[in-house]
Amino acid sequence: MQFIVKQPVNNGTQVIFKQIETKDIQVGQYSLMAIDGATGNSGIAIVRESDGALLYLIDATRETKTESPVRYKIMLKKEITNILRDNHFIHEIYYEPPIVGHISAVSNLFMLRAFVEEMIIENEPDFNYISNFEVVNTHWKKLFIGDETLPSNTDLQKEIVRKKMLTYLPIMSTCTQDTIDAYALGFVAAINKQKGLDGKDLATKKKVRPFKFRTIFAGAEDDEMLLNEFSDIYTGPEKLIGNGISFVSINKREAFDKAVYNNMGDEDIILIIRFDSSSHCNIVLENNIGSLAAQYPYIYAIVWRANRK
Repeated sequence: MQFIVKQPVNNGTQVIFKQIETKDIQVGQYSLMAIDGATGNSGIAIVRESDGALLYLIDATRETKTESPVRYKIMLKKEITNILRDNHFIHEIYYEPPIVGHISAVSNLFMLRAFVEEMIIENEPDFNYISNFEVVNTHWKKLFIGDETLPSNTDLQKEIVRKKMLTYLPIMSTCTQDTIDAYALGFVAAINKQKGLDGKDLATKKKVRPFKFRTIFAGAEDDEMLLNEFSDIYTGPEKLIGNGISFVSINKREAFDKAVYNNMGDEDIILIIRFDSSSHCNIVLENNIGSLAAQYPYIYAIVWRANRK
């Protein structure tokens, strides 16, 4: 994996990016880390919490010919762990649900998504002070572009975010889209905190009125099994894969419809809801999925809107 760290510095006449070693990252004020994860290149931004200033920008690029997605995740986790161990002022991490270019990449992207939480757990109690928040990509993009309308096409979304970023920081013109998205997410998170809000407010879905949705139920031994079979199970609109996939669990007391509305919010994404097959008997009976409940420990509801907005 190539791990390229850049720091914006003033050379006396203009601000430029200077490439530095990972060990030279020094964060002396409370800051946030934002990650735009992907299986080919992940963008990482370290952002000053007080004003949203960019401190460091990182491209973590997988060697696709020699490096598997699993090894890439392990190496990425190792590099970020070292940064956090050396810089305790980074106390929050923001990332978005997987944005899948192709349905076959679902399992690899969800594996990558889990590494932030894994890293915090693996380094307990040292990393107990670090909070992490998953933010739907269309949500932070709408906040970043302000009054402009966010198009539904993901390529057009990238263009409008890049254009907006370059009006603020022309220096970013040579940066990858992954690092631009990472900094935009981190900037939105910092501004959000300036307004007296926190990461939970940014991660929370907007409450909406009930809407019609489609559901496919599947059983599996664990999350990995479900994600490996996702491409054979999902039959909804393929374009939704590009909008993002949100993965949640519900407890015994939570109503299924309410869980869909609360977790989908006003986003047009794919929602995967996991629940224990021994609970939620009403869902099992209403949807005639008793055979799944008898065969597998977990049942997964793959949900999407019946109508596009």
